[in-house]
Amino acid sequence: MSTTRSLTALLFAAGAIAAHGAPTDAPLPRADAPAAIEEILVTAVRDNRTSRGALVLPVSVAQTPQAVTVIDRATIEAFGLDDVNQLLDLVTGVNVEEVETDRTYYNARGFDIKSMQVDGTGLPFSWNVVGALDTVVYEKVEVIRGANGLLTGTGNPSGTINYIRKRPTNDAFFNTEISSGSWDERRVEADVSGPLTSSGTWAGRLVGAMQSGDSNLDLYENERSVIYGVLEGQVGDRSTVTVGYTEQHNRSDGALWGALPMLYSDGSQTDFSASTTTSMDWTYWETESKTAFVEVTHAFSNDWNLQTTLTYNDYEEPSELFYVYASPGLDRDTGEGLYGWPGKFLSTSERMMLDSTLTGAFELGGRTHEAVFGINVSNADFGYDSSAAPADDPAWGALPSFPGWTGDEIPRPAFGSAVEMADWESDTRRVFGVVKLNPLDPLSVIVGFNAIDYTSDGFSFDEPQNTDETGTSPYLGVVYQLTDAINAYASYSDIYEPQPEIDAQLRPLGAAEGTSYELGLKSMLLHERLLATVALFRAEQENYAEYAGFDSESGLSYYDGIDVESEGYEVELAGELTDAWTVQAGYASLEIEDFAGEDARTFVPRETFKLGTRYSPSMLQGLEIGGTLKWEDDMYLDTGAGVISQDARAVLSAYASYAFLEHFEIALNIDNLTDQKYLTSLYWDQAFYAAPRSVTTTLRVRY
Repeated sequence: MSTTRSLTALLFAAGAIAAHGAPTDAPLPRADAPAAIEEILVTAVRDNRTSRGALVLPVSVAQTPQAVTVIDRATIEAFGLDDVNQLLDLVTGVNVEEVETDRTYYNARGFDIKSMQVDGTGLPFSWNVVGALDTVVYEKVEVIRGANGLLTGTGNPSGTINYIRKRPTNDAFFNTEISSGSWDERRVEADVSGPLTSSGTWAGRLVGAMQSGDSNLDLYENERSVIYGVLEGQVGDRSTVTVGYTEQHNRSDGALWGALPMLYSDGSQTDFSASTTTSMDWTYWETESKTAFVEVTHAFSNDWNLQTTLTYNDYEEPSELFYVYASPGLDRDTGEGLYGWPGKFLSTSERMMLDSTLTGAFELGGRTHEAVFGINVSNADFGYDSSAAPADDPAWGALPSFPGWTGDEIPRPAFGSAVEMADWESDTRRVFGVVKLNPLDPLSVIVGFNAIDYTSDGFSFDEPQNTDETGTSPYLGVVYQLTDAINAYASYSDIYEPQPEIDAQLRPLGAAEGTSYELGLKSMLLHERLLATVALFRAEQENYAEYAGFDSESGLSYYDGIDVESEGYEVELAGELTDAWTVQAGYASLEIEDFAGEDARTFVPRETFKLGTRYSPSMLQGLEIGGTLKWEDDMYLDTGAGVISQDARAVLSAYASYAFLEHFEIALNIDNLTDQKYLTSLYWDQAFYAAPRSVTTTLRVRY
């Protein structure tokens, strides 16, 4: 990665945009000037350039009949949440399952989160994230928990993550920051925005970041870079056009495919140092994602708006990896019992999605109501190539005594030519409609439906991937204003979730189906600066995909379809306690059982508490201090060969920042302040240890 060259180009472009920004104190033209009409329209239409949120209806978070958490830009910067894993680990009820160094799953309310959006529309992310997804591109992230049939086409009962991109601003600015941290981590980012014409009809924004560093894990190194550009302008009196492009590269060396063995052959649990790895020094895991979008919005004269977005994503994931497994377990005395499985792979996908929504208000019974109607059509092509190592290569079979490896025990295999192992295509067509009725001043009723047609065709490891499924998810939400400050709500959604997972025969598992319910209270406190939410939830699913094992011939994970139910409650407090003190706090409690009443998905913690707080003391202008606390109770995974457990833990972080000389700010972040040792996940029967205490210093410059 040529860091200096890339950063120079980004800063040069940043300066160019900032230099051509319109002066904010420019005089207005005379009222009879020909351009005045257009400029007034521009001010009215583009006064607030923002991305569309996941809540497609014009309702606030307090009026939404589901639990919603919003992590804004100020929180992202204060706590140094540079990647999505760090950010989501602060969200009430969300668990981040880092199963490998470069593959992560998320769950909420007992189920994996499989609905991810950007600016309120569809993918381009799959439901697990490979590599570290950088947050520099996003203004904020919304997490809507529960079966979101209102917003997505599937009604998955876990939740929906919506990443809201940064957009051009009406005022010119330029921000940059440089960070340095533990394990030789370095990061540079820049963000420049402003109008490109004197009238403000067109504006642009350019954002970029580069990061590299080692890790607490032996051998592991990571580099990533991301650049995002967006151009937005007005066409005619009532239409706007937005064009954007994002490109992110991520490369990890010494990556873990799988993780550490967690059981000895006698069934007892292993315990290694936090730096231990089973990787080799020749391994790598790389991702490259390129996303382009075009968005056209038209405001009709009757206050209805049509927004159409076309998104294209091209993704490549090359890797050379070394999987280590125990059979039947690691011998406590000799350190023997581990076996190797090398692989060279190339995963690819190409996706195209068209999303179009019509939003507006209508009169009925002497009252005003709102409605949204839309279509979503997407096509995705997937490919998977594999290159095998020779059968007599030492990477196969029994491995040296463990631990104590240095990464050069097994040389890089002489991988053969690539063989196409999978090539399949999926098509999704969705039609949806939502109406918000306001029959009484304190009462609103949201009724919606999603109709989906999902097809796939092709093959994967000689097994056909032919699927043709249709389903409808009705949605009902009710909000009643009990007092000026308190809303009660209830919501219901059918669950219909097409699943890409395969069973032990490598065939598509089929859709999960069920129902989801939620009841709650939302209260705006302290002059509407603080939102308190209490939510009760229950969900039932049939044929839900649960990890069942690893197929050593294909290198793929396979799943069983289980019947499972989840219920519990969440309490959240978010907003400003005073002008100088903000808080984001949430507690979640849940039960997960199969239909026979036995505990299910025991790797998911039953109780969690998240707290993030920031405070600016009045006695020292420019100083801000804060921290986070993340607690979860104990959990376990019964593998049949033994039980893997993780004790309850609390992880603390702290930070302080100081703004000086008008444009400068320096910050210090300390993560895992008490140096807790814990496993990142029990999702599988392998795991690795989270990073111990780390320190990062940051210098920010703002103009």
